[in-house]
Amino acid sequence: MTVNTTISLIPAEEVVQEWMSSMVPPMDLFMADEHLVTQLGARASVLIIPKAEFDAHPSYRDVRVANAYTYWTIDREVPYVLHAPPGWIETLPPEVRRDVLTYQVQAGRGLVFPVSDDMLTDHLSSVVMWDNTPHLVLHQAVWQAMTDDTRRRLTLTYASAWDVWTVHPVPPVCPDHMRRLANTFPVTSGSNCLAATLFAVTGEDWIASQWVHPGTFLQTLGQAGYMRIESELTERGDVLTFVDDAGRIQHATYSLGNGLFFNKNGQTLFNPWKLIHEDELFESWGSYGYHTYRKQQ
Repeated sequence: MTVNTTISLIPAEEVVQEWMSSMVPPMDLFMADEHLVTQLGARASVLIIPKAEFDAHPSYRDVRVANAYTYWTIDREVPYVLHAPPGWIETLPPEVRRDVLTYQVQAGRGLVFPVSDDMLTDHLSSVVMWDNTPHLVLHQAVWQAMTDDTRRRLTLTYASAWDVWTVHPVPPVCPDHMRRLANTFPVTSGSNCLAATLFAVTGEDWIASQWVHPGTFLQTLGQAGYMRIESELTERGDVLTFVDDAGRIQHATYSLGNGLFFNKNGQTLFNPWKLIHEDELFESWGSYGYHTYRKQQ
């Protein structure tokens, strides 16, 4: 079996069920601008949270909520976040509801995606047109009203948009601890590329499920005996970090040798721990500079 052989990754049924159960958080969050807040007037019945305060509020920093609404894709100029009880959006007059939902598409809020005509009929109150395309804005009320079949189709459609589910088979040289996770999906949010790389380095299973920040990553990597080296050739056991112009780490990955890497592209449930070839790695991250770290003997 050559390194260029690839296989399709299919999530196990128990993984899909976990995804469905956590797809939409229990709190409904909607982005808003000054115009929408004025439109709501006395009908608001929600918490209107200034964005700066929202960003610092511990109640909204839970990784499951952050990943569901993909905070990092939301327009930085959004001035307010509405924290609404389930079903609130359905109580608004149609024109106000339409404006609120349309703003979610414009602002880049998560749980919004284009839908096909066959999925629209039963949930038109949560569908808005943007750029000549119908978009479904998910929230608790519409999610609970869907059939299991529709929820499953939406979950798999949404999940598959996050990553390429094509992987390389696990080679004989893959260490046992990585073999347990290689080419599988997580069932909890938060595990990012830095955690995956430290898991590969240390062999500590619990680290794989953490959300690790760059300072913690570099400190732990150094503690494990790794030092940055000047080399364009990657050996088995090396760690690569991809950095922006300011030197901030944007991605990290672990080399299995022969052009294969143990890799995780993001922190969502839908980013698998997978084995990829260096061609795919550099296609995704090659616009950044990279540093090589090697364990010292």
